[in-house]
Amino acid sequence: MQQGFFVPIARIKKRQEGYFEITIEPLDPQYAPVLAQAVVDTVRDPLLVLNCHLGVTVASRSFFHNFAVTPEEVIGRSVYEILDGRFKVPRLASLLDKILPEHAIAEDFEIDAEFPRIGQRVVIVNAREVFFTSSAHKAILLSFVDVTHRRFIEKEKESLLNETRTLLREKEVLLLEMQHRIFNSLQIIANIIMMKTRVTTSEEARRHLQDAYSRVMSVATLQRHIDTAGRTELVEVAPYLTTLCDGLAASMIGEEKQISLKHAFDRALIPSTEAVSLGLIVTELVINSVKYAFPQSRQDAEILVKYETSGSDWQLTVSDNGVGRPEGYTTAAPSDGLGSTLVKALAQQIKAQIEMVSSARGLVVSIAHATFSPRPA
Repeated sequence: MQQGFFVPIARIKKRQEGYFEITIEPLDPQYAPVLAQAVVDTVRDPLLVLNCHLGVTVASRSFFHNFAVTPEEVIGRSVYEILDGRFKVPRLASLLDKILPEHAIAEDFEIDAEFPRIGQRVVIVNAREVFFTSSAHKAILLSFVDVTHRRFIEKEKESLLNETRTLLREKEVLLLEMQHRIFNSLQIIANIIMMKTRVTTSEEARRHLQDAYSRVMSVATLQRHIDTAGRTELVEVAPYLTTLCDGLAASMIGEEKQISLKHAFDRALIPSTEAVSLGLIVTELVINSVKYAFPQSRQDAEILVKYETSGSDWQLTVSDNGVGRPEGYTTAAPSDGLGSTLVKALAQQIKAQIEMVSSARGLVVSIAHATFSPRPA
């Protein structure tokens, strides 16, 4: 074969973005620079080939374009001299010094600098040795990835996240302040009602005022517990509903009514939004039982609140041993009064089904999620 037709061989492996391993096996060493130039010009990312003295021997077209320089400003110069010395960074220099003697690799070295003609840029530099068949030929391949826009987006995102966190903290402070004021206002209203109850001479008015007082206190109690539940992502069902039921018993039943409010709750964690809905449902159903289940005073009067789980499904039950509902309500869902409408809406919100069973032994209202199967008694 004639000397003019010697063709060099190159093997290129792309490891990751901005990082190439090139093995050049020229049949004639004089073709190595030509091949190197041909290779780097086909790569989209800016590339430089450095000799063992860190002088630039080859630069890709994309390097000239991206950094707005001419071949005369780059070829034959030290890598630390080009672009007004922007690559003359002590830590990068330390890495480059180890490439050839130690066959080291420099990866993801970030330079954030003001480059001549193109302005502020954030550039990722990767460097590794170019392997030749003959050990006499040693070089370093530098690749560059401009991540300026990516870093700008990341900073903007972080700034927005910080701003969001600040706004959320401010919102939480305002919400806590508002909740505190609501609770205090409800207590003031309840105290005023109680004062009026003590001085009124009408028995009927006294009963109405006591009922109003119980309502206000139950709302205050519910609001306090729901606010506490809503400030966390997950809520423990048992302590949450236990505290709620104790508050309802104290505010709605008191010492004058001989009604026992009992409860039994499985241990479970539920989302705070679901806990809020369950708390409102329990409150409404308990209030209804207190008001309507026992028209006559009874020593065995009892309301039972239960929360049972079966895998991912659950069932909330509020039952009483009172007089039940009038005929016509035995197996249907609750009637369409204001309280029943609220319970229906809340159950729909948490994807649960309502079932009501009324008999001479009392009323049972069940709120069940999916296909819950109660445990045998």
